[in-house]
Amino acid sequence: MRAERTNSGQAGFTLIEAMVAILVLVFGLMAIASLFAMAGTSNSVANQGTAAATAASETMERLRALPFDSLSAGGGLAAVNCSSPGNYGRCDDIAGVGRINTRWQIETVASNLYFITVRSEGMGAVARERSRAEFTMFRSCTNAAAGCP
Repeated sequence: MRAERTNSGQAGFTLIEAMVAILVLVFGLMAIASLFAMAGTSNSVANQGTAAATAASETMERLRALPFDSLSAGGGLAAVNCSSPGNYGRCDDIAGVGRINTRWQIETVASNLYFITVRSEGMGAVARERSRAEFTMFRSCTNAAAGCP
């Protein structure tokens, strides 16, 4: 006697079905890997942005604490050369974040009034403008006894 075969249509996956399933899985994994890369970049930029805001705020507080007659107009907001930052700029190396470039500009508005701008930004290739922090203030001297002009 011969055994009869029944073809129910559910014998298993064909090779083409398996290839399509693998292809769908590969595209899904590529999308997830892309999300991880984007998240890492965004996290790095956010860390540099926070460090830049802290550096700019600290510099602004230092300039605010100086006696008015010790301030002098000058500086600029162009990037500072970290090997010789000069009087109106500085570079800070922050562990886990990288280098933060801070510079400031002091402009004379009147004999007893300065306009001060402080700008900080990360030095990473991706982070530069995206991590920028900028603060401004007017600094005046109204106490003639303290040596105001």
